[in-house]
Amino acid sequence: MSYKEAVDRGFGECRARRFDCRLKEAHRTGNDVWKVKFFASAPGARGHLHLDYDAFSRNLLKVDEKVKAHRGDRDDDDWDDDDHHHGRGKGKKKGHARHDD
Repeated sequence: MSYKEAVDRGFGECRARRFDCRLKEAHRTGNDVWKVKFFASAPGARGHLHLDYDAFSRNLLKVDEKVKAHRGDRDDDDWDDDDHHHGRGKGKKKGHARHDD
């Protein structure tokens, strides 16, 4: 199996799962396995799809699908902007806790 065939098969598998996929990487290991990795998304969800193909038989050996719904329109970096990233709240009587007495 060539690089092109491994990637084409990967895109086919991705479409069969009804994802929009963008190729992240594809390479052949020393064990004659093609590892094809995609960034995958669907309406309201995103993640990755990793596929392993046998380089000689062309069989799909392994699928690692981690496409999860995301919470609303919030950016993942803002998941909790209350006290985090301010250097407080690392232990007892730190940060805001000392003002609660």
